[in-house]
Amino acid sequence: MLKKEIENLVSSESETESVTIPVNRNHPLLQLKRELPWEDITEIMVNHWRKAGKNVDGGPGQPWPVDLYVPVVVLLIVKCVPYRLIEEYLAENAPVRIFISRDADPSAHIRDHSNIARAYAALGSEGIEEVNKLILNYVVKHGFGDSRTLSGDTTAVELPIGYPHEPGILKGLAQRCGRAAENLKKKGIETAGCVIEKAAQVIRSAKEYHLFAKETEEKQTILTRMIKETKSLLKKTNEVVEIVKEIPGRVIKNAKEKLEVMKEVGEQLIPQIVDWMKTGIVAKGKIIHAGITEAKAIVRNKVGKKVEFGLKYLVNRIGGGYIFGSLVLGSVGETKMPDLALSGYQQIFGKETAPEMFVYDRGGHSKANIKKLKKAGVKKVGIQPKGNAPWEVSGEDREVVKSERGMTEGVIGTLKTDKYGFNKPKERNLKTLRSAGQRSILSFNLNKLMRDLTKS
Repeated sequence: MLKKEIENLVSSESETESVTIPVNRNHPLLQLKRELPWEDITEIMVNHWRKAGKNVDGGPGQPWPVDLYVPVVVLLIVKCVPYRLIEEYLAENAPVRIFISRDADPSAHIRDHSNIARAYAALGSEGIEEVNKLILNYVVKHGFGDSRTLSGDTTAVELPIGYPHEPGILKGLAQRCGRAAENLKKKGIETAGCVIEKAAQVIRSAKEYHLFAKETEEKQTILTRMIKETKSLLKKTNEVVEIVKEIPGRVIKNAKEKLEVMKEVGEQLIPQIVDWMKTGIVAKGKIIHAGITEAKAIVRNKVGKKVEFGLKYLVNRIGGGYIFGSLVLGSVGETKMPDLALSGYQQIFGKETAPEMFVYDRGGHSKANIKKLKKAGVKKVGIQPKGNAPWEVSGEDREVVKSERGMTEGVIGTLKTDKYGFNKPKERNLKTLRSAGQRSILSFNLNKLMRDLTKS
């Protein structure tokens, strides 16, 4: 009797209900599916998955389902939403099921969020950027984009961190040194205890600064003390690194490398803080986060925002509104941006090609840039001149330059909305931050292509 009840229970749980939902062929996702060059996209993704060690060539073990993951990753980039939400789309959304060619599959659960995340991570920023190059060539070929015009501008990708107060940055450095030293102590390196004690001193001082210091003079006193404590911490850190540098082991090696990185960060950061305390001026390229040292203070001197904190990004727009861009690392001034924009353009459309018109703001103005752009084949150099210098274009062309500048600013504003996740990305290291920026740009282009297809 009990056996029969169990069989009935299992039978009822395994029963499924199916429903037929008509989907309009002109649904934007389905129009995009018909338009995209899937063979070329698949080739790009397979190459990068192969480099990442995925079983795309039918080797021993579980095969990598290329025909499923290619449309799923494209869908992830189009929607630009968390992996768990994509998992729900795959199970519940009728147009999405058609988009990934699984509309006839009776099972709702196709891939969970962790598998989707692995497929996306294996593609990497280079793979996403390569797909974006393919899309840009495709839209130009089919008349949606116009490569005769190129407009560029820089922006700051702000990170989801608190305001970078000096005590907070020093506290972050001390915390990382402390965690690395604790790992060394667990492995029997007793001298690491000195680093832990010094790190705790810095952390206590940071807490005192934030909770109890009210007057400017009191804050300056505590910050001065923190600098001395951090210098002492770095000295002990260097001593411990010298002790463990010849000791084998993965944990010890990782901790040693972390301490070495923090020592380098501290040696750069402390002079920047001292300079700020003396002059009140933020140092150019100032470190704002001990964990993401590539993020800098970008001095803009804009109205209401003199300094931006984050990663510098160059965003370029071709005619028709499609975009490409790249992360700018190091101390690269605005005068170098026109050269970088043209280089990025030629990587996409060909080394010997050049736009008829190039547009940039006054930060990129110089005689050398104008000469170089003209030599490359740019007929109309629409860089806004500095001071009383003459324009290189006139009449209607100058109005076009102003219009292109405005539309480029508009594109950057759109990228920074919550839809595309370009600003304040959740990623926490340089590798994933690169992917996040390229994903936002490709998502923008794919969504724009969907809108253009719907209009046409």
